[in-house]
Amino acid sequence: MKVPVLLLLVSLCFSLALAWQTDTESGSGRPYHYGEESFRHWTRSRQGRFRVLERFTHELLEDAVGNYRVAELEAAPRTFLQPSHYDADEVMFVKEGEGVIVLLRGGKRESFCVREGDVMVIPAGAVVYSANTHQSEWFRVVMLLSPVVSTSGRFEEFFPIGGESPESFLSVFSDDVIQASFNTRREEWEKVFEKQSKGEITTASEEQIRELSRSCSRGGRGSRGEGGDSGSSSSSKWEIKPSSLTDKKPTHSNSHGRHYEITGDECPHLRLLDMDVGLANIARGSMMAPSYNTRANKIAIVLKGQGYFEMACPHVSGGRSSPRRERGHGREEEEEREEEQGGGGGQKARSYRQVKSRIREGSVIVIPAGHPTALVAGEDKNLAVLCFEVNASFDDKVFLAGTNSALQKMDRPAKLLAFGADEEQQVDRVIGAQKDAVFLRGPQSHRVSSV
Repeated sequence: MKVPVLLLLVSLCFSLALAWQTDTESGSGRPYHYGEESFRHWTRSRQGRFRVLERFTHELLEDAVGNYRVAELEAAPRTFLQPSHYDADEVMFVKEGEGVIVLLRGGKRESFCVREGDVMVIPAGAVVYSANTHQSEWFRVVMLLSPVVSTSGRFEEFFPIGGESPESFLSVFSDDVIQASFNTRREEWEKVFEKQSKGEITTASEEQIRELSRSCSRGGRGSRGEGGDSGSSSSSKWEIKPSSLTDKKPTHSNSHGRHYEITGDECPHLRLLDMDVGLANIARGSMMAPSYNTRANKIAIVLKGQGYFEMACPHVSGGRSSPRRERGHGREEEEEREEEQGGGGGQKARSYRQVKSRIREGSVIVIPAGHPTALVAGEDKNLAVLCFEVNASFDDKVFLAGTNSALQKMDRPAKLLAFGADEEQQVDRVIGAQKDAVFLRGPQSHRVSSV
C-alpha cells in the first residue's frame, strides 16, 4: 500500500509544481488584472444579464480608481429593461447591437437611438428604461459607474415599478404616504405598481418595440412635460446625446492598429466627470508601443480578441524582475532590500517588477498613471480594448518607443550623459530604429533589422 500512496504523493507534488510554474510564467497580473471570475451577476435569465465587477479594494488601486465600478449589460433580441435609476453617474459604451435608451429627467422624456460604437453619459438619478430593438442580435453594453454617495465604489439600483423581481422601492412606504402621494387607495396602487413579476429584463412584442423606437433620435429630441424649459444654445451644449466613437477620425492609425478617442472637450458631461474614453483596435500579431498616461488612471476592458499585457510596476513585490537584475545581481538586490528597510544611509531603492498576464474578451486591466504598459494582440484575431481614463484633465500620453517616442526629443548632451554613450549616433541608431508610431509589429512577427 505504501508504494501507490508514494506514487500518488509524487504525482500530486509534480502537478502542483507544474501548475505553479505555469501560473508564474503566464502571470495572473493581480491586482491590476481581473478575469471573468471577478464579476458578480445582479440579474441573469434567458432574456439577458447584468453583472458588476468586484470593487477595486487593493491598496495599490483604491486611491486611484476605488470609487469606480465596471459593469456589463446583455439583452436578448426584442427585450425591454425595467425603469430604474442608479445613485451613480454612468458612462456607457455600446459594444454590440442597437437599441433605444429613454431618460426621464428635468421634467421631460428624452429618447435616444444608440448603436455599436456609441458613447453616452447618463447622470446619476435619471430614471432610465431601454430596449433591444433588433430582431435577432443581442444588445451588449459596457459601462463605468461613478457613485455619488459612496467613496468606496458601492452603488445601488432603484426600481420604482415591480413586484417581487424586481421589487419596487415604493412598496416600503406606509399606506398613509402611498395613498396621500398618489391620491388612491393602497390596494389600487398595488394592482398597478406590483403587477409586473417577470423580471428586470422582459420580452416585448414587435409592435411595442416599433413604438418605443418611433420617437427616438440621435440628437435626443423628446417629449417635454410641464415645467421643462424650451431649450437654448447654452442648454443644447449640455444636451445628453450619444456620440459615435468609431465614426470619428482616428487619433492614430497605421497597418498595425487604430485608436479612437472622445475627450471632455467634445463632451462636456465627460469633462464634468473628469474622464476620457478611448478605443484601441490592435491588428493581430501587432502591439501598442510602451507608453503611460501622465495623470489619468486607465480602466481598460477587452471587447474582442486575446493577447497579453506587460507593465513596469515599482510596487509589486512578486512577479518578474528585469533581465539585468536576474543575471547575477544578487548582491545588488540584497543591498536594495536593506535600503528599503532603512539601511544603506536611508537611500530609497529603485527597482521595477514586470506585471504580465494573458487577456481575452471580458478581461479588465487597471493601469495607474505613470506606469509604462504595452498591449500585444494574439496571432489569430485583432485585439479591441476600450479604455476609460479617469482624472483626465491636463493628461498627456507619453510613448517610449517609435517615431513619436519622448526619448527622441532629448538634446545631444543629455543623450550622451543619460545613456553614457561616446557618440550621439550610437544612441540614435537604437532609439530611432523603429519607423512606426503607437502601433507596431508585434514580438512574434517582428524581425530585428541590422543597425
